[in-house]
Amino acid sequence: MLLYIIRRILLMIPTLIGITLILFLMARFAPGLTGGLSFAEGGARASKQDRELAIRNQLKKLNMLDENGNMIPLPKQYVIWLWNACHLNFGESTQTHEPVTTAIVEKAPVTLIMNGIETVVVYCIALPAGMLAAAKRGRRFDTWWSFSTLALFSIPVIWLGGMMIYCFANPQNLNWFPSSRLHDINSASFSAGQYATDYLWHLVLPVFVMSLGGFAYLSKMMRASLLDNLNHDYVRTAKAKGVGSTRILLHHVLRNSLLPMITIFAGIFPGLLGGSVIIETIFSIPGMGQLGYTATLSRDLPVLQAITFVGAIVSVVCLLLQDICHAIADPRVSYD
Repeated sequence: MLLYIIRRILLMIPTLIGITLILFLMARFAPGLTGGLSFAEGGARASKQDRELAIRNQLKKLNMLDENGNMIPLPKQYVIWLWNACHLNFGESTQTHEPVTTAIVEKAPVTLIMNGIETVVVYCIALPAGMLAAAKRGRRFDTWWSFSTLALFSIPVIWLGGMMIYCFANPQNLNWFPSSRLHDINSASFSAGQYATDYLWHLVLPVFVMSLGGFAYLSKMMRASLLDNLNHDYVRTAKAKGVGSTRILLHHVLRNSLLPMITIFAGIFPGLLGGSVIIETIFSIPGMGQLGYTATLSRDLPVLQAITFVGAIVSVVCLLLQDICHAIADPRVSYD
């Protein structure tokens, strides 16, 4: 098992190199790298000389020009950027002029915690619900559940987020939950327990909105996987031997049905990080999604490169966890 994990980790290296190369080239050839330098501080239009000087300085910060003002070859630019990225040195933001690593360290825990809670909630509810729908196939619960999950999957996140704020966070309506941010204004005076409770209370609406799409999809996949395994020969053999339906479902069918759920996890968690852009913007949550949205509008290349690099690392790590979980859950997976 240990050698299997080591081989998978070694295979991550060329995968990461390929991903970072694509991200680097997309960022370098994207239009508008110096589009925000047409204006000086205060909003006045900069002179041609000042603009050329500002562009030159920015290209030097991006390691595109050397100290003499000559263009660095593109392969060397990539090597410099990858070396700095491996040392967690992403340069400075072109807008705030603060180290990009500092911004990532501040924002990443918010997004990871929110997506981690959402993933746990989705799996804890969707898997039992999918199992129950499969066990009651063709009955009233299965029909009602299939219709409900299809409706939930079809609701646009932007519209749902706005409606949740209007209904449950509006002082003129129910006003049960806060509408934005992660803490109360007076959170500095809270005890540790009050602070944690306030933090989780602010996450209720964002996590709920994020969960619906993945919850509906995962539930339907669980139901389909169970129904597929229930039609296999080993299930009919177990029934012929007099094994009860509950024991067949929990001890024989469930383990095989979880394999697609493991595969889905490798894609659903990185996808949630991308979906955080919408949720964090709607609820004004200071996380990676909002940071990426702001950087995109301001054409802040160092920040965008850092966010995509972190996203690539998370995706590859999730694929590694998928392979390990597959090897544990499926005895047919060979370690050789």
